[in-house]
Amino acid sequence: MNFNQQAQNLCRWTMPSSVKKVVPAFLLLFSSQLHVTANAQRISLNLNKVTFREAVESIKKQSGYELVLVQTHLGDTHPVSLNLQNKGLRESLEALTRDQPVGYEIKGNTIVLHRKKQPAVNAEQNQQQETIKGKVLDASGSPLSGVTIKVKGSAKVTQTDNAGNFSIEAKDGAILVISSVGFSTSEVVATSQSPLTVNLKKEDNALNEVVVVGYGTQKRKSLTGAVASVKMSDVNNATNTNFAQGLAGRAAGVNVVQTSGQPGAGVSVQIRSNASFASMGPLYIVDGVIINDDAGEPTTNTRYGSGGVNRSPLNFINPNDIENIDILKDASATAIYGARAAGGVVLITTKKGKQGLPTIQYDFSHAVQKSLKYYDILGTKDYMTERNRILREKWMLDNKIGPYGNVDPNSVGAFVPKYTQDQIDKQTVYPSAIDAIMRTGNTQQHNLSMSGSSNKTNYYVSGNYMNQEGVLRNSDYSRYSGKFNLDQGIGENIKVGVNVIATGSKANNGSMGDGVYENSGMIGAAFYYPPTMPFQDEQGNYPINPDYQNTPNPMSFLTITDLTKSNRWLTSAFAEWKIFEGLTAKASFSYDQSTAKRSLYYPRTFLYGARAEGMAGVFETNASSQLREYTLNYAKDIGKGHLTALLGHSYQISEHDGLNTGNDHFPTDNFLYYNLGLGTAQRPYLGSFKDANRIWKSYFARVVYEYDGKYILSGTVRKDGASHFAANKKWGTFPGISAAWVVSEEEFIKAIPAISFLKLRAGYGAVGNSAIGGSAFEYYDNNSPYVIGGVNLPGVKLSQISNPNLTWETQTEFNLGLDFGFVKGRISGSFDYFNRQFTDLLSTINLNSDYVVREASINAGKTRSQGWEVNLQTKNFVQQDGFNWNTTINFSHYKNYWVSRAPEALKSLPRYEAEKGNFNAGYGYLSDGIYNPATMSAPSWMPGILPGEIIIKDVNGYDDNGNLTGKPDGKLSTADMVQLHTNNDPTGNGRPVPNYSFGMNNQFSYKNFDLSVYVYGLIQKKINRDYSNNSDVYAKLGAYGWNVLSVAKDRWAYDHTDGTMPTGLNGNYSSYASSSDFWVENGNFLRVRDITLGYRLPLSLIQKQKTVKNMRVYLNVQNPFIITNYRGVDPELQNLYAYPMTRSFTVGASVGF
Repeated sequence: MNFNQQAQNLCRWTMPSSVKKVVPAFLLLFSSQLHVTANAQRISLNLNKVTFREAVESIKKQSGYELVLVQTHLGDTHPVSLNLQNKGLRESLEALTRDQPVGYEIKGNTIVLHRKKQPAVNAEQNQQQETIKGKVLDASGSPLSGVTIKVKGSAKVTQTDNAGNFSIEAKDGAILVISSVGFSTSEVVATSQSPLTVNLKKEDNALNEVVVVGYGTQKRKSLTGAVASVKMSDVNNATNTNFAQGLAGRAAGVNVVQTSGQPGAGVSVQIRSNASFASMGPLYIVDGVIINDDAGEPTTNTRYGSGGVNRSPLNFINPNDIENIDILKDASATAIYGARAAGGVVLITTKKGKQGLPTIQYDFSHAVQKSLKYYDILGTKDYMTERNRILREKWMLDNKIGPYGNVDPNSVGAFVPKYTQDQIDKQTVYPSAIDAIMRTGNTQQHNLSMSGSSNKTNYYVSGNYMNQEGVLRNSDYSRYSGKFNLDQGIGENIKVGVNVIATGSKANNGSMGDGVYENSGMIGAAFYYPPTMPFQDEQGNYPINPDYQNTPNPMSFLTITDLTKSNRWLTSAFAEWKIFEGLTAKASFSYDQSTAKRSLYYPRTFLYGARAEGMAGVFETNASSQLREYTLNYAKDIGKGHLTALLGHSYQISEHDGLNTGNDHFPTDNFLYYNLGLGTAQRPYLGSFKDANRIWKSYFARVVYEYDGKYILSGTVRKDGASHFAANKKWGTFPGISAAWVVSEEEFIKAIPAISFLKLRAGYGAVGNSAIGGSAFEYYDNNSPYVIGGVNLPGVKLSQISNPNLTWETQTEFNLGLDFGFVKGRISGSFDYFNRQFTDLLSTINLNSDYVVREASINAGKTRSQGWEVNLQTKNFVQQDGFNWNTTINFSHYKNYWVSRAPEALKSLPRYEAEKGNFNAGYGYLSDGIYNPATMSAPSWMPGILPGEIIIKDVNGYDDNGNLTGKPDGKLSTADMVQLHTNNDPTGNGRPVPNYSFGMNNQFSYKNFDLSVYVYGLIQKKINRDYSNNSDVYAKLGAYGWNVLSVAKDRWAYDHTDGTMPTGLNGNYSSYASSSDFWVENGNFLRVRDITLGYRLPLSLIQKQKTVKNMRVYLNVQNPFIITNYRGVDPELQNLYAYPMTRSFTVGASVGF
């Protein structure tokens, strides 16, 4: 059977016979609950602080009686706690309605709930009553509907309307009790002199927060897995183009690194540690829809430049539309997503309508951005002086003069400098090329949303415009996005909904090239440009370096047209049917479509445009994904226990194709890329591609049982089938099991007042990593021309051999957790320890050089990752004279290492690399300072070492059989390489990932003011100096006339023998030195990421008009400063030509109508 037939078989809508048998039994079992005889039913309940409505529903379910009530009658009911064991219906209802404003009647098989009759008021009392009017608002100033207002000590009660207004009869000076579910109860003194304004604060009960866990939700108190949550209201998104930029340091075990300040730039997100070669990015899910990974920038042909664009495919989601982000970290939590969950799961919940009148919200921000610290290059006169110096050094070396030999300088021709002192003195000083390509950037955002909910309709609609002007000229990003969400109830048992996100963006890439014709883009060109030359001559031309004519003038990049236009639609719809009490069926469908088109033109004003007489390219890519999911959810109370069950099926198909075209030799630059046919290139470029469709078919189930609010057991399983694996390896099964014990519910803990909450968690699960491309199959490359009769003809060749035994990479994980709360929740948090094992690691090996194909994909072996995480929240001050101060801290640590390697992997392992030990360790040489012949003897194992070269230690050698001896052998070889970038390197010389990461957020409020300060950082991180390739000063500055970093002035030289940088000459051991720990540096840092000061306008001002309901203004600064010993530009920015990081100053306002 061929691959297409296998894929078709996988796509067919079939249900395994075992599942066919289970589903009818599943329905029959639960439907049998409908036939309970009401008269024979006894009531057993154990309820703790549930709503009155929930208590009534519980009695209804057990009695089998119908229920009649008026929803508004329940507004002032209070939480219910009941413990009923085998009680009759009437006795149970008596216990329920005792001390409640609601009474009951039993009519046949129907329970009728009604308001209790109010006691009569005598005439004298009635004469003293006044009409008390007022308004109830939330903390932001938005009106609250359905709030209960009760006269204390009386049965009088009313509720607020949709505008938050109320009116009640009471004496002046009476106490009004104002309460609403989810808010803290407030008491105010009644007065008829002026309308009352009451602000309710949200009840701070984190344990009852609802957390999204994949195909459902759970209260945080009941979680058994490791789940982190981030409220987007805590993140300032004024300059963030995607939500992931704001996650750095927000959650323990979630490492976020921003490696570029480019407008629209993406970030690297890693959940816990990664001991895998395959992609380990998290799985992103938006409102239940798995996001398509193929959406992104078009693939360009290097012949026409590729442009180092680093934009995130997540930019299509407006961060202001996101309500919460829940992050599933351990395998027991992520197993419900099976083969694609090895990198963790990020569940994004967008905003929806809220009960009450429609609310309109407008948010505006404007930010000014400046580049952070950037590289310092030589100025005009320093450049001329240093070029003379390095040329003199080279002359001395070639003639063996001074420290390079014993030749008499008078016996050779005199040195002729490149520039005379008179030329240096008279040279025009030009601005730094780095400064010339920079500018002050501006970012503005506008968000407008409207939402509401009434009866059975819930809606949310929003629009966003963002324009980010980069600090590098000719770079910017703009986006229009819209969101629409509608949920509609139909009758009592059916609910349908639709969710649409639509985004269009436009990006200017003109300055960011890194293709063969763009040569590191504007930044690289600015680094190299000689500061003795103007950026434009008198004729308006852009001169180039006469000593190296292959690097464009940096300012000529401003004449390039290079634009990317992208559009994305994410549409989903669902239908939900409540089959009977406790059993719900749901069907959902989603379609994710993205298109991107990149159009570029290099005019004659640009170096390579001039050589090609104009060069144009158009590149397009299209990606789409369809997802269908069907689930059954069941929930039932069983005595003191509560059972929930989930059964589901998922089917997804993804497509990806594209088109690449290009031409050159145009008669004019005026047409740009709009008429490629005008080009007369000998070989115009025309290419297209289509990836094999990826098809996923899955079955999954979950059961959660909670007993007595103390003991929780959860089990999940998912069976995934994927079309891109070999025929005998298409299916994988991924189970997960976890349990929790709420210790604080035990009587022996309740006796300790200091402990408000304590829960132990343990979990074990397995997930997969399928990120192998099509590595299991045989591929051919069609870019292999051959010549027949002097004519170039297209051809194909084998580019990848198949591996029929290639299988899933599997990650198993054990997690042990502790959740705690002390001093009535003033101190709370969690601790997690995890132990991950990766088996069947996906990797590639080099084949024998006799093969046409040089690499093959294999399962390389087994690795392990261990670590721990701490999350801590403290309420330092709570309502002390109007002052509040809360702190959130997280801290994490992990390490990765090899357990075993497959025999195939060992064959290609370098001799110096250990079979076990640290995973993905970097190897290099140990340095021992700089050789100075005036103060030391040359090392015997480095014959011919130049003065100023880095000394490399001889620490090992090979025996006659090629095995390491562990002893110096008097010469340098690969045997002297040791692990440099590792977590447990015995030399202590480097780590590619930090041992520790942390984040801290402090939030202060005083009356109408609020202040937040957010910091994060990394500890025990070792990285390569980003300016290490500046060492070969002669080749760059001397021979080619390139400019270099100013640190080159501190190199060792004949006239500067105490220099801290090595010689600028190319020595005999330069290849060893460039791979040595001399260039490894401490990368620890603490970054103050965000400071925001806000002010909420007093209600006394707002109430004078009827349009604005609330208003907040704020000032914000992002990246104000960083504390680090790293001498490069930025410890997170490890590329010499990377787009600079920025500091932004923002002013913004949020207005509610």
